[in-house]
Order: sequence, then structure tokens, then C-alpha cells
Amino acid sequence: MHQLYLDSRQSFVQLGKKLKLSNTAVERRLRQLKEAGYVTVLFADVNHTKLGFRSFRLYFKFDVMDQKTEDEVLEVFEDYKRTAWGVVCEGEYDVLWRILAKDELEVEEAAYRMVERFGSRIVEKTIVVTTYQTYLSWNKAFGCERAKEMPIEKIGPAEPVDKIDMKILSSLSDNSRLTTVELAQRTELSPDAVAKRIQRLVKDRYLLGYSAWFEPKELGFDYYKILFSFRSATKEKEKKFLDYLIQQDSTVFINKCIGSWDIEADILIKDTQDLHQFLLGIKTKFGSIIGKHSYVAAIEQRMLNPIRGEI
Repeated sequence: MHQLYLDSRQSFVQLGKKLKLSNTAVERRLRQLKEAGYVTVLFADVNHTKLGFRSFRLYFKFDVMDQKTEDEVLEVFEDYKRTAWGVVCEGEYDVLWRILAKDELEVEEAAYRMVERFGSRIVEKTIVVTTYQTYLSWNKAFGCERAKEMPIEKIGPAEPVDKIDMKILSSLSDNSRLTTVELAQRTELSPDAVAKRIQRLVKDRYLLGYSAWFEPKELGFDYYKILFSFRSATKEKEKKFLDYLIQQDSTVFINKCIGSWDIEADILIKDTQDLHQFLLGIKTKFGSIIGKHSYVAAIEQRMLNPIRGEI
């Protein structure tokens, strides 16, 4: 699974050489991992900011969160074509909804969709915008060495692509292991033409890499998002804080935000003592700059392709 995090588009031949297994054995094991729910998504790391999108997170607190409401929330995630990640939570908030949007009006429209669906059951709403984010190794779960983080997606100027490039990007976001032959059938191009377009999309940094998303519970972990607010953080202190998070084996995702807090750290946790030790290390080293912190625990999640509606 660690190799899938590093590059989920590796061929069975490449994986077989690294794992010292036959091609068929690797193919069979990958199929079993997906069927058992350990691997949930094999995706392309698309640089959405170059396509004109920005990443927003919407948090909602409900007065009553029963099973029916949870199911309805999950339906909203799946119906909204720019949902990247939707989570039913326990903790400071009940719902976390990460979407892509081209401007604040689209974010407002998404928020209205949730409010119109659930009305007075929503008692609090918070929206934060991501200025950059990075995806980190799940080595704590896999028992391997810490790998270098995935390339950071930062806000920058939009550089739109044509419909064929967008179809390739969207298709690889759904399944990073699609072959050039399969992509050729979707785009009505030759496999060679598809391969050249992929090479260009990588060169121009529309495609930052290929990775995988896993199911924490199947791996024996709980997934927590810690929300940190600073009170006196200079750029230098903030960088040291981020560097510290990147080095921690528990950390699998980091978001730098503008909004009600400054940093979101997604971590894998064994139990409450594990959570305490993680937070204790941060408070000990960075207590002077942390104003407050809170957290949510992921209960049920949907990881979706946020550009599926663009083709």
C-alpha cells in the first residue's frame, strides 16, 4: 500500500520488481485490498488551482445528528459534483465538506444547498479557504519509513486546458491506473496522442503525481482533523510549525487556511492516549504561538472526484 501512496500508476511489472512478487500476484493483491476496503481510491494528484479552482472547507454543526440525517448528508456529498471530500464527524463539528469552487459565489451556493436541505437543524456554519495543502505518507499505518510529502498545491494563476485535457484529468482523478488505451477510447484519440498529452500535463504541472487514499478504520486507526488557531505566529514560526507537522508519523494531510483557524492537521490515531501524546508534543514546542485548538474525528467519509462535472 505504501507503494500506491508513492505512485498508484506504477505498472504491475514495476510493483512486482519492488515487492519481489509476480505481476499476477501484485494484481491479485491489489484487487483484494480494494475489495476488502483497505484502498478506497486510486487517484491523480491534479493541480486544481491551475484549472481555476480553489479549495474550500465548509463545517456544519447540527442540533440533532441521527442516522437519517447522516445518510441525507452523505447524499448531498455525492450529488454535488464538486465535492472532493465529505465527512460525517464527531467533535467540534458534525459535518466537514471540502469542495472546489471558482469563486465565493459558488461557495455560497453550496452552503445554501446544505442549509435548504437541513434548515434549522444546522446551528453553526464555518467556511475556510485553503491557501495550500500537502498529502503525506501513511507510514505509521504501514510500518515503513517516512516518505517525502506529495507536491504542494498552491494558489496561483489559472491556466485553463481544452476539453480533451480536462477529460484525461477527470478520468485519472477517478482511476489513476487507466491505461492509455482506455483513455484513448474515452477521448477518441490514439494511445500515443494520449501519452503525449499526459507527458505535457505532467511537465506543465497540471498533474503533480498519482497516489491512493486508504480506509483508516480497516488499518486499525481513527482519523482526526486538528484545527489550530495562532495568536502570535510570524512566518518563520509558522514554517517551523509546519515543518514539525510534516515530520510527525501521525500526520497524513496539512492545510494552511484563511478563516476561523490557521492550520488543519489530519492525523492517524490509535487511541485517546495517542491523541494526547501528539497534542502534548505540539503544545510543549509551540504553546507560545497557539491560541486555541479543537478537533473532529471522521466517522463516515466519501472521497470523490471534484472535477467529474467538468466534462
